[in-house]
Amino acid sequence: MCHTFHSVSTYRIDSGNEVGEINDNPKEKQVMEWYEMYYKDIYRFIFYMIGDRQCCEDFVHDTFLRAYTSFEKFENRTNVKTWLFSIAKHLVIDEIRKRKRRKFLSLFPNNLDIPSSLNIEQYIEHRDTIERTLAAIQKLKPDYRLVITLKKIEECSTKEIAEILGWSESKVRKTLSRGLAALKKMDVVEGGGYFEKSL
Repeated sequence: MCHTFHSVSTYRIDSGNEVGEINDNPKEKQVMEWYEMYYKDIYRFIFYMIGDRQCCEDFVHDTFLRAYTSFEKFENRTNVKTWLFSIAKHLVIDEIRKRKRRKFLSLFPNNLDIPSSLNIEQYIEHRDTIERTLAAIQKLKPDYRLVITLKKIEECSTKEIAEILGWSESKVRKTLSRGLAALKKMDVVEGGGYFEKSL
């Protein structure tokens, strides 16, 4: 059963305190600030990676919980958002591997209202095309899925993606190019659509 990540005002990271006990833990406060700032980005990234809205909250919860438990490993010189994406990436890749032997077809709800810095409906006119694009991303190899989601949906720079994935920038560009070519072969968007425009 998917657990729910409560709102910032009520959610408490389970650090051993009794329920209702006030905690002035500065580490918890910092992680909750990150949650408030990056929740939508992490949720959207996970949704595009696994296509399962019902369990997105599970993975968002686990991402911030891992950020809390690994807080001491965080280096201030590292971009926080990049670090959080890195944590989420490991979680979703593990999940994809678990589902590898099953034929996985995402079921998308009628209300595709995922907040995004990319307003996909500006580039793709019809809702059925949006659904086909999302379903097509789910069919890609995990590496292609990662770079397309980070680059085209989250609008990360090539440098940021390289840092998140632990790749060279050259590998990021090559994988992105191959992933977009794979999408085009599926005829998801006539003429390649938005995903081709910023190569």
